[in-house]
Amino acid sequence: MNSKKEALERLQRCREEMSRLGLAGVIVPTADPHLSEYVPADWKLRQALSGFTGSAGTLLVADDAAALLADSRYWEQAEVELPGEISLLKLTGDPVAMIAEWFAGHVVPGNAVGADMELLSAAFAKELSETFAREGIELRGSFPDWKVLWPERPLPRLSSVREMKRPGRSRQEKLSAVRALIRETGASAVLLTLLDDVAWVTNLRGDDVPNNPVFLANLLVNEKEAVLFLDAKRLSPGVEARLLEDGISLASPENLLQVLRHWAKEWKILLDPERTNAEFVQQVPAERLVCGASPVMMLKCRKSPEEIAAICEAHERDAVALAEFYAELDERLLKGERVTEADCARMLHAWRAKDEEFFEESFPTIAAFGPNAAFPHYTAPEEGGALLEGNGLLLIDSGGQYECGTTDITRMTPVGTPTDAMKRDCGLVTRAMLRLLKLRFPEGSTGAGIDLAARIDLWSEGLDFGHGTGHGVGYVLNVHEGPVTISPRARAIPLAPGNVLSDEPGLYRVGRWGIRVENLMVCQKDIETEFGKFLKFEALTMMPIDTRTLPEPFGDLAEDLNRFNEERTAFLKPRVSERCRRWLERAVKPVSHS
Repeated sequence: MNSKKEALERLQRCREEMSRLGLAGVIVPTADPHLSEYVPADWKLRQALSGFTGSAGTLLVADDAAALLADSRYWEQAEVELPGEISLLKLTGDPVAMIAEWFAGHVVPGNAVGADMELLSAAFAKELSETFAREGIELRGSFPDWKVLWPERPLPRLSSVREMKRPGRSRQEKLSAVRALIRETGASAVLLTLLDDVAWVTNLRGDDVPNNPVFLANLLVNEKEAVLFLDAKRLSPGVEARLLEDGISLASPENLLQVLRHWAKEWKILLDPERTNAEFVQQVPAERLVCGASPVMMLKCRKSPEEIAAICEAHERDAVALAEFYAELDERLLKGERVTEADCARMLHAWRAKDEEFFEESFPTIAAFGPNAAFPHYTAPEEGGALLEGNGLLLIDSGGQYECGTTDITRMTPVGTPTDAMKRDCGLVTRAMLRLLKLRFPEGSTGAGIDLAARIDLWSEGLDFGHGTGHGVGYVLNVHEGPVTISPRARAIPLAPGNVLSDEPGLYRVGRWGIRVENLMVCQKDIETEFGKFLKFEALTMMPIDTRTLPEPFGDLAEDLNRFNEERTAFLKPRVSERCRRWLERAVKPVSHS
């Protein structure tokens, strides 16, 4: 059956259920109860009801209308995939205000709009409820039966849960650090619902969510005990006993709300309202609730020396696979073979899979040629996609999950002979990346404070890019990790030694080409002077930059680029094939200053 037709049939059932429940509308976000960035297949109700397959967006349904609220990354995709009965509401301002305004135009005051409170953060639900109230609309924690709306809903992907091979820090050490931070807030217990928080504390990994080595579970921690809500049958042999030795007991996932309510009678519970769903927060009486950021976020974003050493190894392994892939790709293109974007993704996976430490991509590979690269989150189809032909630039943004670390890298590759204008843009973006990488900055600086280093070369030409410059990256965990980012919109959290971040400025000319060059880097201590302590970045990525994509002369950072490439080429040459060494000779030539 046509996906649009299926979506409309489900949407009709949704309206029938709305009428039965006395609702004038419903909100369907892209979310699961853990508020994950990457939503498991069995929680993709928004996709099932709208037909839109993008990874973000909120469906708004009223009796006489429906709309998808989505940001600019997805506008073109939504226009193609949405049935005509569902309009595209372009996110250009505050999402709460836009949702309230849309419903105010389709719901008579005095009526209620329903939502599954497991899928809204407590902070979002509170703000939305208050905004609705000003329009005379009630936000009600009532929602149609998922079984009625989506009888074909897939079963949860419940993998075996295993211990990390190289944990870096012990569970006891992590629990002690978490408890110390809980005490600082005035609370005596915490509920951890973010999947990477739970995985980090327990030193366990799973495969419940594609590309994220996490497992569906929640964790309660107080001064005396820690309870992991996970079916013991899912654990690899011997893991339960070792968890108990480290002070972590198991409980059935179905008992979480009951235990949470019981703990709230004795302990003050710390919850992060921005990252905990409203259903969980509603279980804790206001007088027993302490609102604050998850203590795990600040701990896991500062990698230990052991973790950084392992991450460096992951990048070395990744560079070998990448270099061999690019050598094969270059050879096939020189021979005139037919190569598509989808072929690139498969080839790259095959090279990474040769490494015994690799177990999956850290996100679906973005292989985008020519105009497709102008969409920052473009995803090629599983088969086909654009054919690599003519003269242009190929953008590949990819990453690997290794037992020793998580990688994320973007490189530009020439197809045929790129134009001078393409090379000029690629040079600007490469200099922007290097400008941030070599930055020295005072201790206490935030991601918003240093972001301009990656934009100043572009601004000087009247150019810019709409996404952030850098995101945190987990240790054998999620490729996007908070709370530290590099962006004009970054939270006021100082960067600190041990933070692993991406450095990925871009430039996108719609209908023509897109450029992004990305490395991962670690924040380190640098110097101390009479003016204070200063920090710096050290590049982790060990793949050189293809200088055939760059203009000659390159400009004032030529020496920095040549040094960057020389170090990586020297590392790779003894570890790669003869074909790859020949590719390095062709692709990684020194650039001149002027």
